[in-house]
Amino acid sequence: MTRHDNDTLASLQEAFAAALADPDADASLAGRLQAVRASDSSQADALLRERIGLYRGNVRAARRQALVHAYPVLAELTGETYFDALALAYARAYPTRDADLNRFGASLPSFIEGYERDPRYAYFGDVARLEWALHVAAYAANVVPLTPQAWTDLGAERLATARLAVHPACAALASCYAVEAIWRAHRPGAEWPGCIDTPSWTLVLRPQWRPALVTHTEAAHVAFVALQRGDTLGEALDEAFTVDAGFDFARLWRVWINSGAITGLRDG
Repeated sequence: MTRHDNDTLASLQEAFAAALADPDADASLAGRLQAVRASDSSQADALLRERIGLYRGNVRAARRQALVHAYPVLAELTGETYFDALALAYARAYPTRDADLNRFGASLPSFIEGYERDPRYAYFGDVARLEWALHVAAYAANVVPLTPQAWTDLGAERLATARLAVHPACAALASCYAVEAIWRAHRPGAEWPGCIDTPSWTLVLRPQWRPALVTHTEAAHVAFVALQRGDTLGEALDEAFTVDAGFDFARLWRVWINSGAITGLRDG
C-alpha cells in the first residue's frame, strides 16, 4: 500500500467517523464512497446514505445501552427522552476511543454537571459518580484478603504502624447530597428519601464478586481515604478522631475486614 493509499484510507475513515456523529456529513461520505466504487448512480447514492444511517443508528444504540448498563438509576431519574439526548451529547463530547464500551461512560459524571444547569438536579453528577464506582468495582481485579484470624495474629501494635492494602474495587465517595439513599430508593420496595440535601459518605466495595455499598460517617470516610493514599492505620485514626472523638473504629474495622475492603499489608 502506497503513502497515497494510506492518506486516502485515513481521510475516508475520518469522513466515516464524521458521518456517524452528524447526519449532515452523510452526503460527503456517500460521495467519497461512490468515488471509490467509480459509480455515480443516484440510486446507489441513496442506498449508501440509507446504510450509513442504519450504521449510525446501531452505533448510537450501542453507546446508549452501554451508558444505561453503567447508569441504570440515572436513566430512571432522568427519563428516556432526557437520557437519549444526554447519551447523544455525551458521545459527541467524548467519542469512544476504546474497543471496550464498558469504559465508555467514565466521564459522564463530570459531563452531566455541565449539561444539567437546573439546580434542582445538581445531585445528578454525584449519583452518576456512585454508579460509575459500582460499575468499575464489578470489573476490578480480584485480591484474596487476609483472614480475620490472620489480622488478629498481627497484633494491635503492628497494625497501628502498618500501611494497609485496599481492595482495588473500593471507592470512597463523599457528597453534599444523600446519593446513597437516592440510589437505594431505586431498589425494589424502597422509598425516596425525605431530604436529599444532606451530606453522605459511602464506600463502594465488592464482597463475593457483587458490588455493594457501605454507609460511612465523615470520620470513617476520612480514615479510609487516608489508608488509600498510604497513611499508616495510626495516622488514619488520628484524622478520624479529629473529625469525631466518638468514632467507633472497632465496629467499622469488622465491616472492612469481613467485606474484604482491606486486604492485607502494603509491600514495603
